[in-house]
Amino acid sequence: MLNNDPFLDFVMQEAEKIGKLFLIDSGEGNSFIDSDTGCDVEDLSGWLINPYESEKFISARKKGTLDIDFANSYVFAKWTKSDNGNIKITFKRY
Repeated sequence: MLNNDPFLDFVMQEAEKIGKLFLIDSGEGNSFIDSDTGCDVEDLSGWLINPYESEKFISARKKGTLDIDFANSYVFAKWTKSDNGNIKITFKRY
């Protein structure tokens, strides 16, 4: 477990499946304790970036220019539970 949080690891793995990195900003509510996994599930917000942009992201964070340099990469990671009980993550830009 990379982050000591199985749900955050799951969200990051879902981002990797589409060739992206998810870098969390904050929790956004819609909390739920999944009785099947014991995970504390919540909608999240953050940046969905290409892996090759990670150094640029770190630089922008240090300079305080994330809102400018990565504005189009900001997303909400919304969770839903399927009919068969699996948690699904959808990355949405607003």
